[in-house]
Amino acid sequence: MFRTSCRIAWASLARRASRSVLVVVMISMSLWGLLFMEGIYDGMTEQMIGNAIRSDSGQLSLFAAGFREDPGLHRLISREGEITELLASDPRVKSFVRRLRQEGLAATAHYSRNVMIYGVDLAAEKSHGRLDGYLIEGEYGFGAKNKGVLVGARLAEKLKVKIGRKLIVSAQNSAHEVAAVALTITGIVRTNNMALDESAVFIAMDKARELFAAPQGVSQISVIVQAEKDIPALQQSLRRYFGTLQILRWDELYPALMQGRVMMQGFNLVMSLLVFGVAGLGIFGVMLVSVLERLREFGIMLAIGTSFAQVRGIIFTESFILGFTGFVAGSLLGGATLFYFYQQGLDLTIFSEGLEEFGMDVITHAVIRAKYFITAFIAVMLATFVSVLFPLHLLKKANPVEAINKV
Repeated sequence: MFRTSCRIAWASLARRASRSVLVVVMISMSLWGLLFMEGIYDGMTEQMIGNAIRSDSGQLSLFAAGFREDPGLHRLISREGEITELLASDPRVKSFVRRLRQEGLAATAHYSRNVMIYGVDLAAEKSHGRLDGYLIEGEYGFGAKNKGVLVGARLAEKLKVKIGRKLIVSAQNSAHEVAAVALTITGIVRTNNMALDESAVFIAMDKARELFAAPQGVSQISVIVQAEKDIPALQQSLRRYFGTLQILRWDELYPALMQGRVMMQGFNLVMSLLVFGVAGLGIFGVMLVSVLERLREFGIMLAIGTSFAQVRGIIFTESFILGFTGFVAGSLLGGATLFYFYQQGLDLTIFSEGLEEFGMDVITHAVIRAKYFITAFIAVMLATFVSVLFPLHLLKKANPVEAINKV
């Protein structure tokens, strides 16, 4: 009987091919738009989070107690050797870097700006967060005698400096004296992390220790793990071993980015409901007209002994074919589009100034997640089921004999 129901349902849809194709196109195009927007918007959010993790916080950051509230050279991590040894031996840790930082002043002959001076190991930063990938001008290095400096792109614009220009970097050292050093700009980086691009000055770790008069200790240890699921467990382990330190996840350091991810999830849910509504209304309209047009046909079937359950199965099969065909077509089209933009990226150079204000990349790569298709399938199938309930109610109330007598 199931095969018979499928044949009747298919024949009924084929008789009204233009109407059926229109519904399938409506569902597939709505689903294509949903998948595209989900993938692109999630891609934007994940790139912002990735930039923050790569350029600054890592997935975990370790600070001395009270450093976040009162940063300074008097609050450095003193047990860095013990910590780095533990991190190096932990299989959950992919990479980590140590940074020494202090607020200071960067000045040229004509301009000066408050900056954050970072003492870093460029080789470690390259393997940890691919800092070299953010280089837009110059070379990734501090020169033969570590007398070079990398500066953020926005800071370079404000200071009106170029590669090869001299920059005087000064700061208060651990002895509460002002120390200064003359450096040459060797590179300019754009991380799309606004805080870094507007104020970051990267110098060699040895040069920073000399400038700050801090031969030992670091301000921050940034950690990236092998798998995101390992973050909570590693955080708890480090807190057990080093309870006096502040050990924070990236979402605790950047709550706005985490909130952005949550907002995107809510947006995706709303868009799924819209697709549910579009698919439901489309199928509802087709099935309602189809049932009303075929009252005589269904009346004859009921009069000769066909059970209402069998008629109901035919109608459900018709709606399922429409919904499932629309889902498959939309998924194939949306999946292909997402794959293209995952590989090539969406070029939003035309909006570059506005995007940079929010720390977004000009080239946005889409994200492809299985849950997009699962949610869409559930939405379409629910719409398929709900949309035929009212037409079935009308059919059940109809008298088969009266239906047969209708012309």
